[in-house]
Amino acid sequence: MTQNGKNRGAGDGYLVFDIETQIDKDLVRGAFHPQPEVSAELAYERLRDEYDGGFLPVTVHAPVSVVLGWVSSGRLLEKVQVLRADEAGEEALVREFWKLVGRFRGTLVSFSGRIFDLPVMELRALRFGLSLPWHFSGKSGFRGRNDRHDDLYDVLSNRGAARLRGGLDLLAKLVGLPGKGAVSGAMVQELWERGDFDTVHRYCRRDVIQTYYLFLHVERLRGRLEGSELGRLEEATRDFRVELDRV
Repeated sequence: MTQNGKNRGAGDGYLVFDIETQIDKDLVRGAFHPQPEVSAELAYERLRDEYDGGFLPVTVHAPVSVVLGWVSSGRLLEKVQVLRADEAGEEALVREFWKLVGRFRGTLVSFSGRIFDLPVMELRALRFGLSLPWHFSGKSGFRGRNDRHDDLYDVLSNRGAARLRGGLDLLAKLVGLPGKGAVSGAMVQELWERGDFDTVHRYCRRDVIQTYYLFLHVERLRGRLEGSELGRLEEATRDFRVELDRV
């Protein structure tokens, strides 16, 4: 179920996360085209046509890769953990994610996690009958705009007042990172369906590492991190930075 390290228990610090998804075609068929003569594949194609091939609603996404970057209270990225639906199935992935997040006592860090990643994981938790009372608590949950979830898109867009065209790819390049590379999110569905699971997981892992470095630069921007400390952290995590250059 995991790569690069054992599960970390409860603690403070930061947890950088990202997910990749495929479309739940059976759900699309049942919700939008339940006619017997319409296959799940055809229902999916019809929904894509409705959205002109664009991004489909969050309600029809199912997680296939979840990557967690465990960061110390001193902002040092210690390890990157990958949860894989191809190994244990989607339900086990969803349950493991919420188990780990439920034990975590620090701050989640994401890029658009409030808009996409958490809503997807909440809806799939609903599907599998999970109970997450702590998550829906205004004081201890990760859902609101509070100290428990640092969504970098939310921060840099001034809570949605500005549109950050180019997304994580552009912002990563803005701070000197390589950006997305040859794979994009639009390719994940096809990659997954043809069984290229490792490419999907590498792509998700890459996003988490770049989100971590973007987080450091945002912390510097907010005056929470000195320039010398930013340099020290970048040097201490050089192996992760070098990994980004392997396209």
